[in-house]
Amino acid sequence: MDEFLKPGKVSLRHLRSFVVAARTANLTRAAQALYVSQSALSLTILQLEAELGIKLFDRSTRSFNTTAAGEEFIPIAERLLKDMEAALRSMRALGNLDRGAVGLAAVPSVMTLAIPGTVARFIHDKPGINVYLREENAEGVQRRLLAGDIDFGIANLWREDAQLDFEPLFHDRYGVLYAPPSELDRGEGALTWRALECLRVIGFSSDWGLQNLLMSEEIPEHVRRPRYEVSNTVTIAALISEGAGVSVMSALGARRPPLDRLSFRLLRQPVMQRTVGILTRKGRGLSPAASFLLDRLRKELVPHLNLPGVTVLSRNRGRSGVGSG
Repeated sequence: MDEFLKPGKVSLRHLRSFVVAARTANLTRAAQALYVSQSALSLTILQLEAELGIKLFDRSTRSFNTTAAGEEFIPIAERLLKDMEAALRSMRALGNLDRGAVGLAAVPSVMTLAIPGTVARFIHDKPGINVYLREENAEGVQRRLLAGDIDFGIANLWREDAQLDFEPLFHDRYGVLYAPPSELDRGEGALTWRALECLRVIGFSSDWGLQNLLMSEEIPEHVRRPRYEVSNTVTIAALISEGAGVSVMSALGARRPPLDRLSFRLLRQPVMQRTVGILTRKGRGLSPAASFLLDRLRKELVPHLNLPGVTVLSRNRGRSGVGSG
């Protein structure tokens, strides 16, 4: 057999050429319909026959008709063409963002304050994309990402994991949240941690992870190991408003309703902060929809972060922090 006709992979071109030739039963008209030369079409059909190992057409100077095997192959080839064309249309729709899905999880402060505007515009611009949002603490974001439940997350790094990539976005300093009027209103600028020594501190429960950050020996013991623990910000806001105590949290987190009705001052000596960034699975590319939304978030997050205590980082700079909020 000629080298050029040795069996190889069957392509869409082979299938389409066969179907048109079989339906027209005329090599000349089939070539015209396919916008190829008659010799090129004849060679394509010979290649297909060589691959299948069976004769599909009876050829003579006066006729060009399908064999019994060719007749049997017509509906099979048509179905393959239809399925492949449908698959290609579907993939093009994914690439054009006409359909698809994107899942995102973020810590509460980011989800509430920085994400809704961008996601709302995304939904308006790309109505065919399903959007899946989950508010989680830092541990929950990593857990969902590793489980494949989301495409990417925005959080501080709960703990190092070789399966994850972390791209720092901003530093978020910690401070004290309290109800005015208060002795904490005195003076200006950041307070020292010593200012909390004689105050009741309401902490987050351990599953939030904030206490992992607040284990420095340089801060008061009752801040590191609070006697009062709460699992959500709404309850903390209510307790502080009732005068039960104060709470330590990040600058961005303190702007989240209903916490934003209270007063907040940064803490120093030492300065403590979390580093929030983008979490993705290492070595796994994002879908077109997820990539598009993430690019938008990178561009549009910055205006929401123009707050005292929040420092936006240049891409791929900064260090990871541990905590939650």
